[in-house]
Amino acid sequence: MGGAVVVTAATAVWGERVQAQIQELQEAFNQAAGETLTVPVQTTAVGADGAPQGFLPVVYRNQTSVRLKITGITDPVWNTCFPLGVPGAIPSTAPRPGSACAVGAALEAGDSCWVDVAQLCAEAADTVRGSHPSVLAPDSVQVDTAGQRTGNVLSNDSDADGALVVASFTYEGQTVAAGSSRNVAGRGTFALQADGSFTFQADANYSGGHPLAIGYTVQTGASSTLSVFVNRVPVAGNDTATTDADTSVTIAVRGNDSDADGDSLTVSGITQGTHGSVVVDAVTGNPVYTPNANFTGSDSFTYTIGDGRGGSATASVSVTVAAAPSGNQPPVSVSDAIVVAEGAVATVLASGATSVLANDTDPDGNPLVAVLVTGPAHGTLTLNANGTFSYTHNGSETTSDSFTYRASDGQAMGNIVTVSITVTPVNDAPVAVADQLMVATDIPLSISFATLLANDTDADGDSLTITLAHSPVNGSLALQAGGVLFTPAAGYEGPASFLYDVSDGRGGTSIGTVNLSVGTASAPSVVVLKSLLAIAHGTGGTSVRFPITTKLVDTDGSETLSIRISGLPTNLSFNAGMNLGGGVWQFTEADLPNLILNLPGSYTTNATYLTVQVTATEVSGGFTASTSTVVTLKASYTTVDITTTESGNHTGNSANEYITGGNGANTINAGSGNNIVFGGGGDDNLSAGSGSDVLIGGSGNDTLNAGSGTDRLIGGSGDDLLIGGDAGENFVDVFVWLLGDQGAAGTPALDRIQNFSTAAAGTNGAGGDVLDLRDLLQGESAGPPSNAAGNLANYLHFEITGGDTWVHVSHTGGFGADSHAVGAGYSASAETQQIILEGVNLQTLYSGAATDQQIITQLLNSNKLIVD
Repeated sequence: MGGAVVVTAATAVWGERVQAQIQELQEAFNQAAGETLTVPVQTTAVGADGAPQGFLPVVYRNQTSVRLKITGITDPVWNTCFPLGVPGAIPSTAPRPGSACAVGAALEAGDSCWVDVAQLCAEAADTVRGSHPSVLAPDSVQVDTAGQRTGNVLSNDSDADGALVVASFTYEGQTVAAGSSRNVAGRGTFALQADGSFTFQADANYSGGHPLAIGYTVQTGASSTLSVFVNRVPVAGNDTATTDADTSVTIAVRGNDSDADGDSLTVSGITQGTHGSVVVDAVTGNPVYTPNANFTGSDSFTYTIGDGRGGSATASVSVTVAAAPSGNQPPVSVSDAIVVAEGAVATVLASGATSVLANDTDPDGNPLVAVLVTGPAHGTLTLNANGTFSYTHNGSETTSDSFTYRASDGQAMGNIVTVSITVTPVNDAPVAVADQLMVATDIPLSISFATLLANDTDADGDSLTITLAHSPVNGSLALQAGGVLFTPAAGYEGPASFLYDVSDGRGGTSIGTVNLSVGTASAPSVVVLKSLLAIAHGTGGTSVRFPITTKLVDTDGSETLSIRISGLPTNLSFNAGMNLGGGVWQFTEADLPNLILNLPGSYTTNATYLTVQVTATEVSGGFTASTSTVVTLKASYTTVDITTTESGNHTGNSANEYITGGNGANTINAGSGNNIVFGGGGDDNLSAGSGSDVLIGGSGNDTLNAGSGTDRLIGGSGDDLLIGGDAGENFVDVFVWLLGDQGAAGTPALDRIQNFSTAAAGTNGAGGDVLDLRDLLQGESAGPPSNAAGNLANYLHFEITGGDTWVHVSHTGGFGADSHAVGAGYSASAETQQIILEGVNLQTLYSGAATDQQIITQLLNSNKLIVD
């Protein structure tokens, strides 16, 4: 027998043989000795976001004269199927006529099989997404028009499963692959590489929004946003002004200036005139030009405006200085000085005079008035017309200040002079700011002096030290090298505090308070059905239970639980909880017992990943701890209704079928579609194909065979044989018992399970099988992590016989008086159901577990036992 291997690779070319209407691609094996052929990955269509909406299956025909055996099918890598990143919903392909290609299958001469490329791509998506969600944080940068900015969007992103890679980015409505660049007129050119590095070159004539939002997607499908703030520089217009000789003029230069972004403009710089001086008025923010004494003619200076975000512009001011009115000479002013203590008030000059006009003169003997030009920077000033004043220092650590004034005789202004202020420092006491800390119950907390002093200040810049820590409340204090050790009172939870004394070394002291929240939070337990299968009857949509069992570690009422599920597509919903938007729903503990996921009509997905996060919050201190896990949803719907005869047989094809058996003994082979099969009455033999199926035995002693794929098996009443997935396949099968399937107390129903995969339950394409007893058991309850089995040992007892595990079930909890030792005696009169896991020794698997509680805890921790 020859060998054949099919390998999936990134060849998506139209040169392949293509069936009419592009329904499938066709390939052929031509070498009797065997050969390796490439599986072309060809999308049927892509959405507006560039994500594939379907993949063409590939039919392989054996055109040799001998039997060929398929020895291998190689999965693709993620970017073969999803070059722009794995989408939230994975497309699926309706089954094709004929059998699916499978490893180990023989292909007779002239026969054909088909490869479900969508399923291979779904498995590639499973692999790249891993078991932990990607955590992406938004980024932001700023750049001037015509400027360039570089960075890396992945620098603040992470994924516990491995390194992230940028798959694509969306810029102004168009999604392109990483490694590309895109130019948009009026915006700029953006390039983003797979390693997260980016370059943005802003257009000189930028006309976009603020900010400019650029989305990016990593290989796992998670997305975030880079916000680019493009700053357009302001525009400054030239100005003109006129003044008389020896007369200052204030010029409102910003009246003809503008900023396209609407930023507030300030005068950030000036130059001096050739024949005059320029200062910026502290009140109006405008330049004040003062011509030199007796100067007339033309002069100019420049000023610069800033927008507060790095943009600036410069313009010129032309000043015409006209001759002063004849017959009068301007006053002559002389500089003065003031000495004042830090934070004090001065009303007398250093010379002893009380008026700044005391040393000023007027050639014509005219009386003078004082006119303030610029005020002080570090205090407040009242300057009266007669030159008397009151200056109050603001208490800052500045050692000098000044203000300017000029004298006026009522006809002309004199020269501008400066009053210099010398500030004599005084020692300021330090300021100790209260600290807020958290400390775990019964755990000493070491606090360094540096931590306590980090938010304390000293206006003089003195070095601060802690001289004493004292007065603890609800705990004790001990000094240690470089800090203190605070130990909460034993078993205490709630507020605590202590005081510390701060010194600046120069006589200044202060007392600081440290407020502590004492408490703890422990991560809660969570058990979910990690592989969730939903198959609707027809196109009208369906609903499935979404089981979540979660328990707090701390059961004294001091902690609260909150639950979030993220990653939900927009057209799906829950029957309870709050939709927070963006695919995120929030729930309380009360929402969980009857939580149902609603799916719309005709909804399909091979793999949609929903992240369940459960958070415990300690009420008094706000401590939190979280546990998260991922549920994989697979959904389909049936397209054909079939009812067999009373004891009829039926063999399905590739269609999705809803098959109902008669009341006799039926033999139903479901085929390769995604099917719902009811055996009805009688002893039925139901077999699933390669799709994902729901098999329901009904009454009678039935045999249910899961085949390959993700399946849900419900034996019903009677003694049933339930067979898990084919050897070597990794799909999750869920075995379900409903209330009413059990026997009477003391005469239990007996169901056997073969091919039960003991691995921890994972996604629907990778993980072990699951026992779902939540409907059968009545009044059961899992416990907190310290006693995860809760009261479940009253319902389940385990016995190992001949390498098999017998699970004895009392669906009403009748084993309460038993010893709960594995293999020990139990209350057989209360037993209503027996489940045999053939070839499975749970005691050995779980390291010699000696009690029922230990095995139950291991099953819960592995998400292999679902209860309410």
